[in-house]
Amino acid sequence: MKTKERVEEYLNEDVIGKLYNNDLYLSQILPNNKEYIKLTKNNIKLAKYILENLEGKAKKSFMQYMEQTNIKEGIEAEEQFKLGFKTAIKLILEGLE
Repeated sequence: MKTKERVEEYLNEDVIGKLYNNDLYLSQILPNNKEYIKLTKNNIKLAKYILENLEGKAKKSFMQYMEQTNIKEGIEAEEQFKLGFKTAIKLILEGLE
């Protein structure tokens, strides 16, 4: 199913009810464009190659780097979501004035 269709499906449902029940997972909808898919596949191949060719401390350091990068990106995504949400609310409020 395409990203746009998945978003529309979510928005046509009871979003407030899903939010109340902690059952809203919009973050699981990933971009569906060629560049994103290509980069994701290439990064997976590169990470596998590095892991297969590293040993000992270097391998452990790389795994730590990957974990820290994932945590950092999660924090960034959360902050971007919050900023986008706040901006949308401000636009709605200004539109109602």
